[in-house]
Amino acid sequence: MNIGEKIKRLRLSKLMTQADLAGSQITRNMLSSIEHGTALPSLPTAIYIARRLNVPVGYLLAEEDNEFSYRKMANIGNIRRAFAEKDYAGCLSLLAALGEEKDDELSLIRAECEYGVAQDAFEKGRLRFAVAALDRAYQATTQTVYQTAWLRERIAVCFRYLSGLSGTLVSDVLDVEETENAKALGDFLVEYVLALEALEGGQAEMAMAYMRRYPTSLYAQRLSALLLMKKEDYVGAQAALESLLARDELTFGVLLYEVFGDLECCYRKNDDYKRAYEFSGSRLGILERLLEEI
Repeated sequence: MNIGEKIKRLRLSKLMTQADLAGSQITRNMLSSIEHGTALPSLPTAIYIARRLNVPVGYLLAEEDNEFSYRKMANIGNIRRAFAEKDYAGCLSLLAALGEEKDDELSLIRAECEYGVAQDAFEKGRLRFAVAALDRAYQATTQTVYQTAWLRERIAVCFRYLSGLSGTLVSDVLDVEETENAKALGDFLVEYVLALEALEGGQAEMAMAYMRRYPTSLYAQRLSALLLMKKEDYVGAQAALESLLARDELTFGVLLYEVFGDLECCYRKNDDYKRAYEFSGSRLGILERLLEEI
């Protein structure tokens, strides 16, 4: 496709007349000649037309007709900026604006953004939204030649944890074996999940390592309470959990659900059955909200 054909196709796709595109800098007759291939635009004219069509001038001048490459070229700076700023939802919107066509780099960016969106949804207690984002992240990892096993492992760890909260939270794309065997480290959430699993298996080292790595985090404080519960110090664990419950950062979400379960256990062990019953009922209410539809 020559430059004139490209200009005409783009003009028509944007519902522009020749007069609209010509504007004040070139004549309609000149534009018509360019579109029909009887004249070639000068470089300044090509730049002017490209700006009015909102495409890179390189797309008009290139011999091949790969509009996607030039759309990517024009937008990749904003995409990378949004990704670097961890504006994952914004980055995904920019990627969607490029259309259905994909390449290796954009698929990798999409996979990491969907994973970031899933973590944010998890933190906010939107578990079904998190599951859908994790599935999209996993699918994107299969659409790039770049090494993504590390990300698939993290996704699988998250799914294993979520499926433990409710049997209705399952992946449509991961198989059971991959989910069960994932052991990836690398971010606060998967490390927390693995620390929990190790602690349940009687191995406290990973939980203690997590507490050293993230000493002020809500998850670390919960792990410290669980360590006390493992030692059957339910009075100390109850005090630690009540302190955690009083922190402003602890808002609605999975961690609140877990803390209510821990407090239910501690109150029961400390013979305060009324409080244990109260936390049990509240915990069920939280779970219902966590499992609301997207």
